[in-house]
Amino acid sequence: MSELVSVIIPVYNSAQFLKQSLESVINQTYQNIEIICVNDGSTDNSLEILQQYSDKITIISQENHGLASALNLGIHKMKGIWFKWFSPDDVMYPYTIQTLIDKAKDKSNTILYSNWDIIDENGKKLREFHESNYDKLSNFEYNVRLLDRQLINVNTALIPSSLFEKNSMRDLTDHVAIDYDFFLRSALLHDTKFYLILKPLIKYRIHSNQLSHKNILKTMDFISKLKNETLIQLDDSVRIKYINELEKYQKTKSIKQKTLQFVMKILSSMPSWVSDGILIFYVNKIRQNR
Repeated sequence: MSELVSVIIPVYNSAQFLKQSLESVINQTYQNIEIICVNDGSTDNSLEILQQYSDKITIISQENHGLASALNLGIHKMKGIWFKWFSPDDVMYPYTIQTLIDKAKDKSNTILYSNWDIIDENGKKLREFHESNYDKLSNFEYNVRLLDRQLINVNTALIPSSLFEKNSMRDLTDHVAIDYDFFLRSALLHDTKFYLILKPLIKYRIHSNQLSHKNILKTMDFISKLKNETLIQLDDSVRIKYINELEKYQKTKSIKQKTLQFVMKILSSMPSWVSDGILIFYVNKIRQNR
């Protein structure tokens, strides 16, 4: 018997792209899926759209308590062996979940993720995004790179539900950092492995209103605090080893990566309404031309 996959979609004022996203999940070639949509107090017609699919999805509504609350409510209700968080902006290919499950068969305590395609507001493909392939590295070597930066687009990921017995999506001040915080704690505190599938498995939509494009510099500062919070939970010798190896790794980074860090430092001294706009433009250019 195939293993049940729980797809949880947190929905907040997501009407613009919600139908396309939902239908891409409903029409997966892998059929043993439960789809749980958590309507987090939407004030647009998101709930009405969800209700059109009520025979195929489970709808849970709550007052607006934020992303982590919506995710954790869905996680509490799910029954699957596997968990997949998915954005109501994005689109799955029909073979997405089947590909993830096929690769997961011989892997334990492993989070799988993939490359992805970037699309615009109209669904036009802009670029294929290739994640760096670290599959052959040890857990420690991978974790050093994860400490340096986010390595995973959470919408591509397939996560063992058993991880939530040790770990949860924390309700953070910065909602954009929720997935990175979870991945970092899974890796450093629970020895979770990560495996990259080289095939693009989702269409990731870039548009002007998405949360991940707002207050980028504040998010970067918050992520630095999350790293320190995780590292402090390790034994002294292990923590020192990570810090030393991270410093060595950062010295080997390319000129392009170092230039981006330099630009971000300059922007941090500018008013947020100016710097965020410039940085959004710059980050999107990098995404589209990588």
